[in-house]
Amino acid sequence: MRKYSKITKLACVAVIAGAVSIPFTSFATNDDVPYEFKIYGYQQNGKEADGRYRQTKSVDNTWKVKLNKTGEGSGSVTRFWIEDSSARNVSIHKDVKQGNGEYHTSPYASANERTVWLTAQNNNYNGTSYTVEGIWDEEIW
Repeated sequence: MRKYSKITKLACVAVIAGAVSIPFTSFATNDDVPYEFKIYGYQQNGKEADGRYRQTKSVDNTWKVKLNKTGEGSGSVTRFWIEDSSARNVSIHKDVKQGNGEYHTSPYASANERTVWLTAQNNNYNGTSYTVEGIWDEEIW
């Protein structure tokens, strides 16, 4: 019984030691958070109402967006990026084609450990306004 107790203790210590060395970024999950908001004409920014907190400390945790539906028409393109609470871009933009699946983009370091908002604009400079719908996630593994 005593040997079993020592082995159990060693196993617990190994598990705890391993857990401590796991990088914080490993806790990011791949969620499908729905969004829907309006895109305005002449490349005025549209933005989702609720921000999401990026808990990661690493730019290796990309953010993603998928454009499922757009009032601009099937197969059209909308430009997406993430912003902080001051409306400052915290990633490069990504031109996303409706119906083309998920797009993954690396953020800037300034996006880490803060709330970010999915933001978008028409990739064309014209007066067209429309609604976009899809899924996004502020950080994935």
